[in-house]
Amino acid sequence: MVGAVAALTGAFERNPWVTQFGDLQFGAEVRDTFQVPYRSFATGTGELLQTSPLVETRRDRTYHEAVSGPGIGRDYLTSTYYVTEFRDMPYVFVDWVLGNDYLGADDPAGSADPNLYALGDADVRAAYFLCKGATECMPYRQATENIQPATALGDYDGFKVMQDTDLSDGQTRRYRFVLRFEPSGAAPADKDRWRDTADAILQKPMYALASHSAWEQTAAAGLVGGPLEGPSDSKSRATSEYNSWAGSNWFGTFGGRGDATWSATTGTPRNHPLSPELAHAIQGQHHRLLEKLEQKAWIQSVRPYHLYGLEVGAEQPILLYTGLPFQVIAGEHLGRKTLHDNDPYPAYRTLSANQPTAHGWSGYDHEHFTVDLLFDYWTISGDAWALEEIRQLGQSVKGLLRLNYSVMQYVQPTRAEGWVMQAFAQVYQATQDESIKDYAMRRVNEVVEPGRRKEHPSKAIRFMGNYGATGYPLNHEYVMPWQHGAVLYGYLGAYLSFEEPALLTICEDVPTTVEYSWVTNMNHPTHGFVANGLRYYLPVTHNGTLIPPEYWDGLSFGAHLGSNPLGSVHIILIGGLHLLADITADATVRAKALNYGGMLRGTVDPHDRWNKWWYCLPPAHAQ
Repeated sequence: MVGAVAALTGAFERNPWVTQFGDLQFGAEVRDTFQVPYRSFATGTGELLQTSPLVETRRDRTYHEAVSGPGIGRDYLTSTYYVTEFRDMPYVFVDWVLGNDYLGADDPAGSADPNLYALGDADVRAAYFLCKGATECMPYRQATENIQPATALGDYDGFKVMQDTDLSDGQTRRYRFVLRFEPSGAAPADKDRWRDTADAILQKPMYALASHSAWEQTAAAGLVGGPLEGPSDSKSRATSEYNSWAGSNWFGTFGGRGDATWSATTGTPRNHPLSPELAHAIQGQHHRLLEKLEQKAWIQSVRPYHLYGLEVGAEQPILLYTGLPFQVIAGEHLGRKTLHDNDPYPAYRTLSANQPTAHGWSGYDHEHFTVDLLFDYWTISGDAWALEEIRQLGQSVKGLLRLNYSVMQYVQPTRAEGWVMQAFAQVYQATQDESIKDYAMRRVNEVVEPGRRKEHPSKAIRFMGNYGATGYPLNHEYVMPWQHGAVLYGYLGAYLSFEEPALLTICEDVPTTVEYSWVTNMNHPTHGFVANGLRYYLPVTHNGTLIPPEYWDGLSFGAHLGSNPLGSVHIILIGGLHLLADITADATVRAKALNYGGMLRGTVDPHDRWNKWWYCLPPAHAQ
């Protein structure tokens, strides 16, 4: 029994097989537009990130310098190495991040720190991982990562990972190499065992996965717990989901891995209370779905928001719109505006010319901001790179939803405020950085609470104006009630994390928003008789005058109810309303949440249990 084993204590000790190899060296080479090579190597002990008696991870950040000739006349891209060693296994894992992730500064004040001088989009004629001194260097997921077999580059084995491409400003790319060590005098049986283990690590990577009951009892998944016990065929569903993902053509250097490359994709595929990858792995007890979660988390490295070491001041005049500085307003642009206005390196940008920025990947826009994949991956792995990504995104979202600068100082679209608050809470949970919590609560107290429309009967977060898709006469304002589902997940998740009553107070108005937007016993030109339904668009003003919900129901298209009066996008509210019902102490709020949440939920069938808007229902409400 595990309980009978005493926990190890003391400092980490390197595996004795690894210790016998004193000439280990690894690094990277990149080649610019003109095939000039630049190299960097991990040196010294690096920065200690996490340690235990069994495992230790260090980080070494480097800048590539020209091997021969002047080249560009400065460093050319970065390499950051996350190096993990194991006491009881003769391997070293090197997670290599090739990056164009310079922080930059408008005024570096003559600093010699390369990180303060942005490079901009950069050609990559070739990029190699270099290694010597190990018994064997093995690329992880070599085929799907499009890593070429090793070739000799001087004294090193060089694994080409990129050719004739580019890295956009703020873009990085993560790779893993498993370095295996085998002393010549080791017993043959021991050699065979560790060779077989290395093969298994590469061919069938696995993560530990607790039982469904353990996840349910601890509410350790996501911010609000879950998932529900899955349908009876969860195992086969999970297997099919994994096989479909693994057999699809979305891998390669910049392939999507099944993710939506553009974050503002219609249908909120990137937003949820808990990633389907983790939820379905738990429901199906299918360990290999965690490989899908890993790969979808890793590929976030190519989104162009990476600014290494970013720290955003609460009052700093900076706007990080979808990750990078927004240059059309005054403030700090981290050197990007100067680079744009007077580019010293145009000859090194040939491969990105007339191509989609960042190979079609976007940073996160505020209406679809999400840390879910990284947070859920970090939950099951404790991965040091993922934690740094989460920390960085906390700063990114501070730089996006500003408190007193740019248009972002006002209440943003409802789902933006909700998903961003969920991100703040996830970042805080992972990093325990009190400044993140403080900033999030300033956003609530200084922007959202005074700016939301709590004086209106709808209690909506925000009114939107003059949108053609509504079909309403111009000079109108409207509300999208369903977007308040994002508020419930984000603000309830933050309430459970921050324990700040103001967050719950805002959530407690959402059932009133739903109630005010509800329709009953309506004859509709598209849907026929509608006994109960929720408006997709709720009109609230015309020409500056308040109007009732039914004001334009007589138009030819009737009331906007969406494609299904109790389904479609409205199901985003289901989990949140029931979570609120269990958290609130207000009996009226609870009754409304259960009433309207119950009608939207309906009878929970097996397929619903697999759906992301149902599977975080508290189990008592899923019977």
